[in-house]
Amino acid sequence: MNLEGEEGLPAGPHLLACNHLSWVDPFLLLAWLPASPRLHFLGRRSAVYNRRWKRWVLMFVGGVIPVESGQLRHLSEAVAGVLQRGGAVAIFPEGGVGPMEGVLQPLHSGVGHFGGDNGVPIVAAGLAGTHELWRSKPITIRIGATVQPSRSLAGDMAAIEAAMRAALPPYHDPGGVRPWPWLTTLLR
Repeated sequence: MNLEGEEGLPAGPHLLACNHLSWVDPFLLLAWLPASPRLHFLGRRSAVYNRRWKRWVLMFVGGVIPVESGQLRHLSEAVAGVLQRGGAVAIFPEGGVGPMEGVLQPLHSGVGHFGGDNGVPIVAAGLAGTHELWRSKPITIRIGATVQPSRSLAGDMAAIEAAMRAALPPYHDPGGVRPWPWLTTLLR
């Protein structure tokens, strides 16, 4: 496991915008990023609450802000509450798990709205190596540039996307036999 650019994380409230490759991504971010400010994740209720162990781990070491369709006002209030208390909110602005390593899907604009509405910096992060998991596979978390929100949502989203693309670590498939292929589906 490789963590690059940790010194780029602000000490106070911020948003962390990261690509998303696997169910394990939030757990890796919780394990490898500093414990303060406390990291909260936006997550589809069906994906977070589908396994008791996920719910327990996320509530114990981080926080979860469940996302449901049609609940934008509640979601905005929950994000604002975490940031006002000095916490950080991690968002996977692609809106779902990406199809492959090193590729960023189109971003949803929520991350830009949350940053602008709350006046907090948005830190880009990139993950590589988590799309398929197996023993001894190299995994990298790279902290990238920080975007300060402006009054232009389109400009903010362009800056966030550029920062996220720049933060994506290079990834080269190590090849070889992938042990325990059933493990990935078992833990979903």
